[in-house]
Amino acid sequence: DCGLIIDLKTAESQVFGALIMGITYGLFEEAIYDKSTGRMLNPDMEFYRLAGIKDVGTLKVHMMTGKGYDERGVIGLGEPPVISPGAAISNAVANACGVRVPYLPLTPDKVIAALHKEGGVA
Repeated sequence: DCGLIIDLKTAESQVFGALIMGITYGLFEEAIYDKSTGRMLNPDMEFYRLAGIKDVGTLKVHMMTGKGYDERGVIGLGEPPVISPGAAISNAVANACGVRVPYLPLTPDKVIAALHKEGGVA
């Protein structure tokens, strides 16, 4: 619920950006640290992956307006949509292969490890 929308294009852009961030977090972003020093081992764009345009797919945003939506005034919009993509991707993987992977990002190695742990075939 974003409340009263002042500028539709800006509001939609906020949601698009948040969804892309959530998809990136759910599938790619993984900070790897040295266990003994705490130093980040992938501190640059060569090894810290982000989603590219081909990784995201087509997104559609529909904003609800009118009675019941606008009365609360203006509410922050950029943060809430970041959360749902990781959960949606995780549930899709669980439904597709019957195994829940309890960690994000859902990298291929984590999915394969979860399949092996549960006795599935990868």
